[in-house]
Amino acid sequence: MTITYMYWLVVASLVLAIIASYAAFSFAERITVSKGARFWGWLTGGAVAMGLGIWSMHYVGMFAVRLPVQVTYHVPTVLASLLLAVVASAIALSVVSRPKLGVPQIALGGVLMGAAIGGMHYVGMAAMRSSAMHHYNHALVGLSLVVAVAFSWMALWISFFLRKDRVQQEWLRMGGAILMGSGISAMHYTAMAAVTFVPGDMVYRFAGTMRVSTLGIVAVVLTTVCVLFGALLTAFFDRLTYQKLQDSHNRLVDAQEALIQSELALREANFTLRKLSIYDGLTGVHNRRHFDETLEAELKRAARSKLNLSLLMIDVDCFKALNDRHGHLAGDECLRKIAGEFTSKIRRPQDIVSRYGGEEFAVILPGANAQWAFELAESLRLAIENLKIANNGSRVGPFVTVSVGLDTRVPEVGEPVDEIVAAADAALYLAKTQGRNRTQSTTQIGERVEKK
Repeated sequence: MTITYMYWLVVASLVLAIIASYAAFSFAERITVSKGARFWGWLTGGAVAMGLGIWSMHYVGMFAVRLPVQVTYHVPTVLASLLLAVVASAIALSVVSRPKLGVPQIALGGVLMGAAIGGMHYVGMAAMRSSAMHHYNHALVGLSLVVAVAFSWMALWISFFLRKDRVQQEWLRMGGAILMGSGISAMHYTAMAAVTFVPGDMVYRFAGTMRVSTLGIVAVVLTTVCVLFGALLTAFFDRLTYQKLQDSHNRLVDAQEALIQSELALREANFTLRKLSIYDGLTGVHNRRHFDETLEAELKRAARSKLNLSLLMIDVDCFKALNDRHGHLAGDECLRKIAGEFTSKIRRPQDIVSRYGGEEFAVILPGANAQWAFELAESLRLAIENLKIANNGSRVGPFVTVSVGLDTRVPEVGEPVDEIVAAADAALYLAKTQGRNRTQSTTQIGERVEKK
């Protein structure tokens, strides 16, 4: 039996396949970025629209065949083929919406999708009712199923790949749609080539069947195109909305990051200011301001708790001679080395080393008794002497030395800060007048007074 084709319907079927493929890629993108009810909404709507497009392509391709006998279509079987097209689309969209997609998942999805598309076609062929008999070439039937699976696999891979490339995405989507649409058409017309119609005198029931006119074919094509374009417009506007939300989110993240950076910069600036306000810029130990605040606080705490409080006043011997002989840079370096030695020897966290002024240092020792404070003062004095910093202008010796004044007391509540400072300073003055490079405590002064 001679078969002819209406080529304008062949072209229309190819165009429908390409549009359906393009819609499929757009639906896959929306499903991937959707969650919850939106995910299921896009999956359902996408499967129906995509399935309708593929189904229409096959039936338009079947309508393109012209037989010399009357052909009608069994409506329930036609609807069953439409259901298979929707199932195939749902499988495809479900597979490509996964966060990760490997070769096994693509292979399984391709087999299921190809089998559903092939099943849709052959169920659709079974919906044909005519007096002619048809026979299948099993080799071509198998080839059509292989083509369906191969192009399904390719479509899944392209759809998943599109999610990774944002720069050339639209061109890839269009190219992928042309490739996928051509593959669907190739499967269909391979399957059509597998069937041979022969004249017969078969009698079939007209119940539940319908004949499709040219007007009906046009209606199917236009309806499908309208559905697909409506779905594409919905996907397009949803993509725009999502992109705007994503841009707003990115701007918010950038603003939050900038705020965090500003906060960190502010903290760093505050830390720097705090450091500048309590530390001496030359030596790195605490400055006079911090010394005054800390001594007042420790004096009050010791008075409340009836605890010892010791104060060391330390002066570099003959420092003016060092500056005169070796220069101010050498003097600055000397002060830095002395401060470093103090901080390395004084390890209790509550003890405070400060630069009191010029070449004079002060050390606050909360809770330290007179004996322990005196031993510490002596260790500091000897450590400075062992640094062997040259001072040729010193009247004590060839190296830099220090004199230490010490006062230890349990202060009274309300006792002024000046008293302990004056006492330690007096002890320092006595150490200076007695030859320098020594430690003098107010306890020793008291003992000598009592002996007299």
